[in-house]
Amino acid sequence: MIARRTAVTNDLLANDGYIQKVDAIGDPLQKIEAVVDFSALAQAVEKIAPRPEQPKGGRPPYPTEVMVRVLVVKRLHGLSDEQTEFQLLDRRSFRRFCGLEHSRNIPDRTTIWNFENRIGVDGVNALFAELDRQIRARGLEARAGQIVDATLVPAPKQHFTREEKAILDQDAMPADWKPAKRRQKDVDARWTKMRIPRKSATQSS
Repeated sequence: MIARRTAVTNDLLANDGYIQKVDAIGDPLQKIEAVVDFSALAQAVEKIAPRPEQPKGGRPPYPTEVMVRVLVVKRLHGLSDEQTEFQLLDRRSFRRFCGLEHSRNIPDRTTIWNFENRIGVDGVNALFAELDRQIRARGLEARAGQIVDATLVPAPKQHFTREEKAILDQDAMPADWKPAKRRQKDVDARWTKMRIPRKSATQSS
């Protein structure tokens, strides 16, 4: 019996071809990679939450920049810690973005939770404030959402008076703005508003 021909063939180098096709189509994470200095983000986090001393002989930690990238992926795509772990294992583009493409080890859900809990609200706010600053300096903004649509888009032109800008810089809203104008200005759709709730005292680190 003659075997039927099939388009499915095995190739040990197939994954390399896939990532090239992803790049050709357009990887949203590589767009972020091109405009963000992640070493500066890691430094901003370290200033707020310095890395604790590691005991001798213990398992070495993941670099701060790697975990910062993991947290950006998590927040950008609206993932839980468990979903982030799965996507890092499943998606080569995620691993590449996080500097884990050739790593034997991938941060699990506990590692991700521990990092976010360690840096706390102040660390997360410092991270996304710096990320927001860098992206907006390029005339862009991050559109957070599901995996299929999270990307960078051109920032809408905002026209504020000098008085309105002074109020907005204090995270307040001009009292005379009507609801429709508040929605139109969309001043709350910023990465700096993507804050995490404080962990309760009953949760362990």
